[in-house]
Amino acid sequence: MTDQHNEIEQEIREQIRRAKAPPRRTGGAKRMLTLVLVLLVVLGIVWAASYRDEMGLDGMRRLFTYNKAASGEDGRVELFRYDSDRSAIYDMLGDSLIIASTTRLQLLGKDGVELWSETVNFTHPAIVIGAQTAAVYDVGGTELYLISAHGLLRGMSEQTGNGILSVSINASDYLALTSLKSGYRSAVTAYTSAGEPVFTYNSSERYISDACVLDDNRHLCAVTMGEADGVFASRLSFYGFDSEDELSETILGSSMVLLLSSFGRKVAALEDDRLTLFASDGSLAGSCRYEYPYLRGQTMGGADFAVLALSRYRSGSAMRVVTVDSDGQVLGRVDGQREILDVSAAGRYVAVLCSDRLTVYTADMTEYASLDATDYAKQVIMRSDGTAVLIGASRAWLFVP
Repeated sequence: MTDQHNEIEQEIREQIRRAKAPPRRTGGAKRMLTLVLVLLVVLGIVWAASYRDEMGLDGMRRLFTYNKAASGEDGRVELFRYDSDRSAIYDMLGDSLIIASTTRLQLLGKDGVELWSETVNFTHPAIVIGAQTAAVYDVGGTELYLISAHGLLRGMSEQTGNGILSVSINASDYLALTSLKSGYRSAVTAYTSAGEPVFTYNSSERYISDACVLDDNRHLCAVTMGEADGVFASRLSFYGFDSEDELSETILGSSMVLLLSSFGRKVAALEDDRLTLFASDGSLAGSCRYEYPYLRGQTMGGADFAVLALSRYRSGSAMRVVTVDSDGQVLGRVDGQREILDVSAAGRYVAVLCSDRLTVYTADMTEYASLDATDYAKQVIMRSDGTAVLIGASRAWLFVP
């Protein structure tokens, strides 16, 4: 696959070079005909690449979009520089980099210029990414900011009650805010992409630990914790926006729900021993029990799949990376002996970062591209066009396959 892409890219570069070469002393009509023929050849190559390889079109886009970047060493180009901060976490919204630390929030544009910043007093900073918006908040605190790729949209700290338990954003930028609330154990409120509240559920009997708005933008799923038959149990409760009455409830037992998310129009409950998927009516839609017992990393960032980084042992480097589709079926797996620092997914791609190597895979875990010199990167952010952003202590750079 990589050799095929290289041959196509070399051919396009040669055609572009010929088109840009100084014209000979010939007639204008002949030069125009040459340019038209070059254009037809390039279009033909693009069509052939996309026809033979579903990711060929992404490769063509990268060739033209990152032409200057790809000519650098190993296809790398520096994007951002920032102050080193051990407490900072990072994520990307569009071409902008979000940095959240215990003392400061920053949004850097694609040219490295600061677009927005805010002094904060966070204990546990967190970032969640939607389609066009991102939420930056303090887990357990009361500060919550909603931003776009260009700056602050609105502050929501006045709506966080006595402390934030979780925040999620779906693919339509509907936000679910779970918080502690006076007079109740906890509450969850759903907001439209414009910031209008459309649903609130106040829980008096059990704590709500997490919630998300389903992809249909008309239902909400919440994880509650409490007793069932005298023992601790986690439950999934489904609600419609037109009523506070439960549509359905599923008892998960004593297993903890580590993350609640959605992909492929399903609700995904990440438990400590499996990934379970539900339809919008609360019915079981699939399940994948972990092949290795220890979950070391995960991401739900793919177009319609999840990525799990599993380990055979509690510590060490006997690792397995697995992709799971929205029916709970394994799409692919890769075993390795390197310690995995981070995994990320976007579009049809998966990035796996180790201390000395970055590997980009397709959704079925077929190797797509790799980079051996990661310059001590500690995090990777996969992008839907097949490029990956590597995050270091004080700078971030782009890898273009």
